[in-house]
Amino acid sequence: MLETSMDMHLLHRAASAYYVDGQRQAEIADRLGVSRPSVSKLLAEARRIGMVRFEVLDVPTVDLGELSSQLRDLLGIESVRIAPGDQVQREHRGLGSLLSEELRGLAIRAGEVVLLASGETVHSVASMGGMPRMPGALIVPTGGGQQEPDPAFQTNEIVRQFADRTGAEPRFIFAPAQTSPTLWASLQADPGFRSVVDLWDGARAAVLGIGGPYNGRTTLTSVVPRHEPALEGAAGDICLHFFDDEGATRTFPGSEFLVRLPLEMLRAIPTTIALAAGREKAPSIRAGAKAGLFTSLITDVPTAEAVLAEAGIDLPA
Repeated sequence: MLETSMDMHLLHRAASAYYVDGQRQAEIADRLGVSRPSVSKLLAEARRIGMVRFEVLDVPTVDLGELSSQLRDLLGIESVRIAPGDQVQREHRGLGSLLSEELRGLAIRAGEVVLLASGETVHSVASMGGMPRMPGALIVPTGGGQQEPDPAFQTNEIVRQFADRTGAEPRFIFAPAQTSPTLWASLQADPGFRSVVDLWDGARAAVLGIGGPYNGRTTLTSVVPRHEPALEGAAGDICLHFFDDEGATRTFPGSEFLVRLPLEMLRAIPTTIALAAGREKAPSIRAGAKAGLFTSLITDVPTAEAVLAEAGIDLPA
């Protein structure tokens, strides 16, 4: 969360005008009705709190086009975008930039629905600047998470941040990810709950994270048991749907009462954009593609090379 004693909206207007629209400080001062020194202070504060971020891009050490082509062919998906460098070390900024390009190309219109999952990577990019404006679009979580202690799994907050960055309208699910049979039945009959989850059907696009192999996970939503025999050896998960190396679904006791996007609806979405970085996710990415759970992948060079290496494919020179 950005913290400052200054007016957050004024900071955003000044930073957007200067860094996005390319306006001069004198023009911004006239537009905002403040002095030029005040504009300078606003810009400095926006940088200090992380509202504005700068990144020195790596010089690619491989042919990104060839690497993307090889990975796309291996996974059998529509598109692959690869950021240079190790994006885990860069707080996924390169993935956020590529996601912005992907969404801008979709030209999301007012009234269209974009689903947003939870997880560390999606949480990182949801608050980044530079996302395309999508006024009137609806941003909807792919599951519950109201009581999650880890910010990376607080679905409503992730949706709120992303909607704020894009000018879209957030929709919230006021329910935990894991329910009891009684609460599950109650939610199905609740008009407020139904009005949000019914938006899943017919969504234009979805932004998803890919969870790593179950046995090696360092972070895991609180509703998934840590030592569940049914999940041992699972290659990963997407939207709390776990799968093995061949993409077959893994279930566990109580998973039928999870508030999550159903698999049939996920597979029916025209554009599903998966974000993943980290060599340990190589088997998760391959298995998720076999399961048909995403149409596009945004990753980084080390992860892409790990996926190809695991499949025994020579890397491009």
